[in-house]
Amino acid sequence: MGHSLWWHLVGHAHTQVVAIANELFFSVAASLANRKPDDRDYYLDWARRSRDWFEKSGLVNAKGVVNDDLDLATCKNAGDTAWSYNQGVILGAYVELAEADANEAHLAAATSIATAAIANLTDANQILHDVCEPNCDVTAAQFEGVFMRNLRILHKAAPRAEFATFINKNADSIWANNRITSGSDTLLGHVWSDPFIPPANATTQSSALDTLVAAASIA
Repeated sequence: MGHSLWWHLVGHAHTQVVAIANELFFSVAASLANRKPDDRDYYLDWARRSRDWFEKSGLVNAKGVVNDDLDLATCKNAGDTAWSYNQGVILGAYVELAEADANEAHLAAATSIATAAIANLTDANQILHDVCEPNCDVTAAQFEGVFMRNLRILHKAAPRAEFATFINKNADSIWANNRITSGSDTLLGHVWSDPFIPPANATTQSSALDTLVAAASIA
């Protein structure tokens, strides 16, 4: 699997190569290149190597979105779920690398994935969804917020009208459809197009808030 990170180990057997582990490594390396000037070259080298592996891995499918993992038997895209957070983390990684590398081509790569995600992971009203809805667990309920937070970062670095429209549509839908009050509390669910579905918890709240903050930042 080249320079990839393994998702987890069972005994000493390599069992899975997933997008998120490698995206996070890429993102951290690029971020450190921008924040540790004494070690910039070291971290930038790792960020570039991570980027190279990701772009050659086949994790980005024919529609331009990132699938979850590779098939270990073939070293090719396994065709599993394209989760929203897999589309999101890579956007932030590319933005950090664009700054560290002084190369705006990385922003174009991020824009391509973001545009594909908006086209393929949304409903007819451009509201973002993951396939586990309305029964996402407490981990998956955070995924859409990860995408929106990183889309905000990309939009700041490479503004596009369609990104602003998308962010605002999702924020408006959350506020209009997916919010209830309980005493002095405002509760936000994880299906942003629909009336509030309990429970509200830290992940549903923070995910929705990532979207509201993104909208406020571009107002």
